[in-house]
Amino acid sequence: MDHMKRKLSFNELSEENTKKLRNELLDELIISSIESLSNELFYEMFDYLDGIEIYQAFSNLNYRFQQLLTSSSILFKIDLNHITSKEIFMINYKQIKHQIYSIYFQYPVNINQLLISFTIDSSFNRLESLVIEDIQPDKLISFLINLNSLPQLFSLNIRTIHTIEDLNNIYRLIFALPKLKYNKLYLYGNECSISIPMTIEKQFSTIEYLQ
Repeated sequence: MDHMKRKLSFNELSEENTKKLRNELLDELIISSIESLSNELFYEMFDYLDGIEIYQAFSNLNYRFQQLLTSSSILFKIDLNHITSKEIFMINYKQIKHQIYSIYFQYPVNINQLLISFTIDSSFNRLESLVIEDIQPDKLISFLINLNSLPQLFSLNIRTIHTIEDLNNIYRLIFALPKLKYNKLYLYGNECSISIPMTIEKQFSTIEYLQ
């Protein structure tokens, strides 16, 4: 009886070791297969993925991927659309902020709470496109002021359900953005007349599309 128990225990242990070894070999095979792919193919794949998730998944694999992620050829788009994304973003964004070209602050991420600890400034020097949902009026003004330091912001899309009383000031700040060409401002439930300045300090606005 004891002999049978020992035999079963040995067989179970042997099976467990075999399974562990098989998984380790499979992991090595997967890594080896990934390593054989060209950088150009990774660039194409990264176009379909969120930048923060790319960084989190590949940054600690090996030297090659670390170099790949820090290459000037890599630009990241960020889509903050749930709470975990926000937390991951706050942990990782500083490492890649000079490579971010697009950010989408999407509901239910609380942009107003996020802006307490996060500021978009001139260090986001490759940022071209911003989409912001449900931002409060007081946060919007300070947010737009900071955007003035961005050297490549071409597109700005703002959507909010909050009542904005001083739309003239909002548009004045938007028109002052030095590189902006495309702007959409959705003000759900807001109805008021505004006076949009066509020049800012004797300089014509760069905006080509306004809605």
